[in-house]
Amino acid sequence: MYNICEGQRIYLRNIELNDAKLVAKWKDEIVMRKMSVGLNTNISYENQLQDIKLSIEEGEELYLIIALKDNNEPIGYIRINWLDENKEMAWLRFGLGSHRQEGYAKEGLKLIIDYLFSIGTHRIDAEVLMFNYPSQGTLRSVGFLHEGTRRQAYYDGEEYVDVFVFGIVKE
Repeated sequence: MYNICEGQRIYLRNIELNDAKLVAKWKDEIVMRKMSVGLNTNISYENQLQDIKLSIEEGEELYLIIALKDNNEPIGYIRINWLDENKEMAWLRFGLGSHRQEGYAKEGLKLIIDYLFSIGTHRIDAEVLMFNYPSQGTLRSVGFLHEGTRRQAYYDGEEYVDVFVFGIVKE
Protein backbone atom coordinates (compact mmCIF):
# COMPACT_ATOMS: atom_id res chain seq x y z
CA MET A 1 0.00 0.00 0.00
CA TYR A 2 1.43 3.35 -1.06
CA ASN A 3 0.22 6.61 0.49
CA ILE A 4 0.23 9.58 -1.87
CA CYS A 5 -0.25 12.19 0.86
CA GLU A 6 -1.41 12.63 4.42
CA GLY A 7 -3.49 15.25 6.18
CA GLN A 8 -4.59 15.83 9.77
CA ARG A 9 -7.32 13.18 9.83
CA ILE A 10 -6.97 11.27 6.57
CA TYR A 11 -4.50 9.96 4.06
CA LEU A 12 -4.80 9.19 0.36
CA ARG A 13 -3.53 5.83 -0.83
CA ASN A 14 -3.55 4.05 -4.15
CA ILE A 15 -6.61 1.93 -4.75
CA GLU A 16 -6.18 -1.84 -4.58
CA LEU A 17 -8.17 -4.73 -6.02
CA ASN A 18 -9.50 -5.60 -2.57
CA ASP A 19 -11.21 -2.16 -2.47
CA ALA A 20 -13.63 -3.17 -5.24
CA LYS A 21 -16.38 -4.49 -2.97
CA LEU A 22 -16.43 -1.31 -0.90
CA VAL A 23 -16.28 0.99 -3.94
CA ALA A 24 -19.17 -0.94 -5.52
CA LYS A 25 -21.17 -0.54 -2.31
CA TRP A 26 -20.52 3.21 -2.23
CA LYS A 27 -21.33 3.80 -5.88
CA ASP A 28 -24.49 1.68 -5.69
CA GLU A 29 -26.05 3.82 -2.94
CA ILE A 30 -29.04 5.76 -4.24
CA VAL A 31 -27.58 9.15 -3.27
CA MET A 32 -24.30 8.39 -5.06
CA ARG A 33 -26.07 7.01 -8.12
CA LYS A 34 -28.33 10.05 -8.33
CA MET A 35 -25.47 12.52 -7.81
CA SER A 36 -22.84 10.99 -10.06
CA VAL A 37 -23.13 7.71 -11.93
CA GLY A 38 -26.84 7.75 -12.83
CA LEU A 39 -29.78 5.72 -11.61
CA ASN A 40 -29.71 3.39 -14.61
CA THR A 41 -26.01 2.57 -14.31
CA ASN A 42 -25.25 -1.03 -13.44
CA ILE A 43 -22.92 -1.05 -10.44
CA SER A 44 -21.51 -4.39 -9.34
CA TYR A 45 -18.51 -5.83 -7.60
CA GLU A 46 -17.43 -7.38 -10.90
CA ASN A 47 -17.49 -4.18 -12.95
CA GLN A 48 -15.77 -2.19 -10.20
CA LEU A 49 -13.09 -4.88 -9.87
CA GLN A 50 -12.53 -4.73 -13.63
CA ASP A 51 -12.42 -0.92 -13.55
CA ILE A 52 -9.87 -0.89 -10.73
CA LYS A 53 -7.80 -3.60 -12.40
CA LEU A 54 -7.72 -1.63 -15.66
CA SER A 55 -6.79 1.56 -13.80
CA ILE A 56 -3.90 -0.17 -12.04
CA GLU A 57 -2.64 -1.96 -15.17
CA GLU A 58 -2.76 1.09 -17.43
CA GLY A 59 -1.26 3.39 -14.81
CA GLU A 60 -2.50 6.50 -16.59
CA GLU A 61 -4.64 7.89 -13.78
CA LEU A 62 -4.59 8.37 -10.04
CA TYR A 63 -7.33 6.37 -8.34
CA LEU A 64 -7.04 6.97 -4.63
CA ILE A 65 -8.82 5.82 -1.51
CA ILE A 66 -9.52 8.33 1.25
CA ALA A 67 -8.83 6.56 4.56
CA LEU A 68 -9.02 7.65 8.17
CA LYS A 69 -5.64 7.90 9.88
CA ASP A 70 -6.82 6.71 13.28
CA ASN A 71 -8.17 3.33 12.13
CA ASN A 72 -7.30 3.03 8.39
CA GLU A 73 -11.01 2.85 7.51
CA PRO A 74 -11.61 3.60 3.80
CA ILE A 75 -14.34 6.23 3.54
CA GLY A 76 -14.26 7.43 -0.06
CA TYR A 77 -12.25 7.99 -3.21
CA ILE A 78 -10.67 10.66 -5.34
CA ARG A 79 -10.01 9.81 -8.94
CA ILE A 80 -7.91 11.77 -11.38
CA ASN A 81 -9.41 10.28 -14.52
CA TRP A 82 -7.37 12.32 -16.88
CA LEU A 83 -3.92 13.82 -16.55
CA ASP A 84 -2.39 15.05 -19.80
CA GLU A 85 0.98 13.65 -20.84
CA ASN A 86 2.83 16.67 -19.44
CA LYS A 87 0.79 16.46 -16.21
CA GLU A 88 -0.29 20.08 -16.69
CA MET A 89 -4.07 19.54 -16.84
CA ALA A 90 -6.13 17.16 -14.72
CA TRP A 91 -9.78 16.14 -14.36
CA LEU A 92 -11.04 14.78 -11.08
CA ARG A 93 -14.00 13.04 -9.49
CA PHE A 94 -14.60 12.26 -5.86
CA GLY A 95 -17.12 10.59 -3.61
CA LEU A 96 -17.59 9.61 -0.01
CA GLY A 97 -19.21 6.36 0.95
CA SER A 98 -19.48 7.22 4.61
CA HIS A 99 -18.76 10.10 6.97
CA ARG A 100 -20.40 12.65 4.68
CA GLN A 101 -20.72 16.26 5.84
CA GLU A 102 -17.72 15.89 8.20
CA GLY A 103 -15.12 17.77 6.14
CA TYR A 104 -13.25 14.70 4.88
CA ALA A 105 -13.90 15.42 1.19
CA LYS A 106 -12.62 18.97 1.67
CA GLU A 107 -9.48 17.70 3.40
CA GLY A 108 -8.92 15.10 0.68
CA LEU A 109 -9.38 17.64 -2.11
CA LYS A 110 -6.92 20.03 -0.47
CA LEU A 111 -4.38 17.20 -0.31
CA ILE A 112 -4.80 16.16 -3.95
CA ILE A 113 -4.76 19.78 -5.17
CA ASP A 114 -1.50 20.42 -3.31
CA TYR A 115 -0.05 17.17 -4.64
CA LEU A 116 -1.03 17.86 -8.25
CA PHE A 117 0.28 21.42 -8.12
CA SER A 118 3.54 20.15 -6.60
CA ILE A 119 4.14 17.85 -9.61
CA GLY A 120 3.60 20.70 -12.06
CA THR A 121 -0.12 20.49 -12.79
CA HIS A 122 -1.39 23.93 -13.78
CA ARG A 123 -5.16 23.32 -13.95
CA ILE A 124 -7.65 20.90 -12.40
CA ASP A 125 -11.21 20.49 -13.68
CA ALA A 126 -14.25 18.87 -12.09
CA GLU A 127 -17.84 18.46 -13.26
CA VAL A 128 -20.84 18.38 -10.94
CA LEU A 129 -24.52 17.82 -11.63
CA MET A 130 -26.59 20.96 -11.10
CA PHE A 131 -28.46 19.53 -8.09
CA ASN A 132 -25.37 18.20 -6.30
CA TYR A 133 -25.10 21.13 -3.89
CA PRO A 134 -22.79 19.39 -1.38
CA SER A 135 -20.11 18.74 -4.02
CA GLN A 136 -20.46 22.25 -5.44
CA GLY A 137 -19.93 23.69 -1.96
CA THR A 138 -16.96 21.45 -1.30
CA LEU A 139 -15.29 22.41 -4.57
CA ARG A 140 -15.86 26.11 -3.91
CA SER A 141 -14.49 25.77 -0.37
CA VAL A 142 -11.11 24.57 -1.70
CA GLY A 143 -10.80 27.26 -4.38
CA PHE A 144 -12.58 25.90 -7.44
CA LEU A 145 -14.64 28.39 -9.45
CA HIS A 146 -17.83 27.66 -11.38
CA GLU A 147 -16.61 28.35 -14.90
CA GLY A 148 -19.52 27.27 -17.01
CA THR A 149 -22.57 25.13 -17.59
CA ARG A 150 -23.04 22.29 -20.04
CA ARG A 151 -26.80 22.50 -20.60
CA GLN A 152 -28.76 19.25 -20.35
CA ALA A 153 -25.52 17.32 -20.77
CA TYR A 154 -26.38 14.40 -18.48
CA TYR A 155 -29.33 12.03 -18.22
CA ASP A 156 -29.69 11.01 -14.58
CA GLY A 157 -32.18 8.23 -15.25
CA GLU A 158 -35.19 10.50 -14.96
CA GLU A 159 -34.41 13.72 -16.83
CA TYR A 160 -31.68 15.65 -18.62
CA VAL A 161 -29.83 17.96 -16.26
CA ASP A 162 -27.16 20.62 -16.53
CA VAL A 163 -23.57 19.84 -15.66
CA PHE A 164 -21.58 22.56 -13.92
CA VAL A 165 -17.92 22.85 -14.85
CA PHE A 166 -15.54 23.87 -12.07
CA GLY A 167 -11.84 24.67 -12.33
CA ILE A 168 -8.88 25.70 -10.26
CA VAL A 169 -5.54 26.96 -11.55
CA LYS A 170 -2.19 27.13 -9.85
CA GLU A 171 -1.48 30.70 -8.80
